[in-house]
Amino acid sequence: MAGRQAKTQGPSGTVAPPRLRMDKAARKAELLEATIDVLADRGIGDFTLADIAQAANASPSLIVVHFGGKENLLTAALELMGREYFGGLHASQFGASRSAAEKLWRLVDAEFGGTYFTPRYLAAWKTFWAATNGRKLYLDLFADQTRHFTAVMTELCRELVAGGDYPGQDSTVLARILDTALGGIWLELTQGPTPLTVPEAQTMARTLLAHLFPLHFTVDGPRPEKAA
Repeated sequence: MAGRQAKTQGPSGTVAPPRLRMDKAARKAELLEATIDVLADRGIGDFTLADIAQAANASPSLIVVHFGGKENLLTAALELMGREYFGGLHASQFGASRSAAEKLWRLVDAEFGGTYFTPRYLAAWKTFWAATNGRKLYLDLFADQTRHFTAVMTELCRELVAGGDYPGQDSTVLARILDTALGGIWLELTQGPTPLTVPEAQTMARTLLAHLFPLHFTVDGPRPEKAA
């Protein structure tokens, strides 16, 4: 019955405060947030449904009802984090009268910014990249979005090469260099023996843009556009 309250045992065995029954979507969202918390704290290797149940003040059987099991729950958590990440990339491209240089700067800057780079989310991302099948799962879920933003980056690089003095430069090659380097920064941020900090990752990405397109960028941002 809607609104029914139930008493549950807290982690220490004390009776937790009663809680209102939530609708299905809200309950699933809460379980996914608890999953991200546990991944950030414990990693995939020590991850159990009991941990999620305790973090979400729920029962393991409820998790099974909503997600069917551990693997589906992990996939759903990665989907949630991926939506945050790709949503940030997408949002970076909106705005009135933005030049190709500003769009590319914002796209690259969005790689290491936004809600998906809170310490909690970053720790959860690390557990996925460290997992044996983490990279494959990511590509299975987000191949289309990855291809889309590679194409966006390639087109922006093409516009910069066409509008600047970059003799002999191939915009497709430059875009692949940039895309590959950003992927490498991600790996150093999440898996390196001496992991980068988020500000270091941002500085590296901005510096790369300034080196690839010196007529359009400094390490501080796009250069002012010349008057026609």
